[in-house]
Amino acid sequence: MNIRLSALIIPAALAAAAAMSLPAAAEPDTPENAQLKSSMRFLEALAKDGDSGAQLTLGQYLAGTAKTDADFEQARKLLESAAAQGKGEAYTELARMYLEGRGVAKDEGKAESLLESAAAKNDPEALYTIGMMRIEGTVLPKDPESGIRKLERAGKLGSEDALLVLGRLYEEGTAVKKDPEKAFGYYLAASYGGSSGAAYHLGLLYITGTGTKKDTDTGCGHLEDALEHGSADAEAAITQYCSSAPHGGQHAGTAKAGR
Repeated sequence: MNIRLSALIIPAALAAAAAMSLPAAAEPDTPENAQLKSSMRFLEALAKDGDSGAQLTLGQYLAGTAKTDADFEQARKLLESAAAQGKGEAYTELARMYLEGRGVAKDEGKAESLLESAAAKNDPEALYTIGMMRIEGTVLPKDPESGIRKLERAGKLGSEDALLVLGRLYEEGTAVKKDPEKAFGYYLAASYGGSSGAAYHLGLLYITGTGTKKDTDTGCGHLEDALEHGSADAEAAITQYCSSAPHGGQHAGTAKAGR
């Protein structure tokens, strides 16, 4: 399986936090920038008053953008405060800091403990990360059965990445008995959540009639959806299997770029 751990520990929440980036001082003081600064000041005030949601958001933002020791220290304190108030995502973000040595001494044991705490609070990203570590034997001892259980829990909690990986595992017969029908089901669930990677694999299963009834039009529809939303592999598959005309297959929702 071509799934690397480095891709797993990239915080999904940072994509949202990055959208909150404060404009540089040299940038023009536009109404949008002024509104953004005002929103950040509001969040900072809430965090100072102990609001766990604000602490989590600011902590994630700083953990992903910090350039100084002081920024990392502030991120750690905010995340620890949010975690103490029961925010599972804060444990997960702290774990990433310890896994990568961002602003703290690298400590895989500490990261494992934090991830387990987050998983106990049903944080899907923590469950997904632990699951992949167990399957790959990276950081944690290799235990594919335990890893699969973690991925299944993450999938039930809405992790598109976990559903996509489960689909690939069952399609390839990696760590589990090969089961094309199960693979199809996991890809379908992930595609409803918007995964372009799932849309790509789902398209191929429809086209080849693997795990489901063969339906080239629907398969090509999924491939086109995957291509539109960033799948690097979809274009070649469309060239190979589909005509140049748009396909109107009944494919799920709007896909977004997957891991």
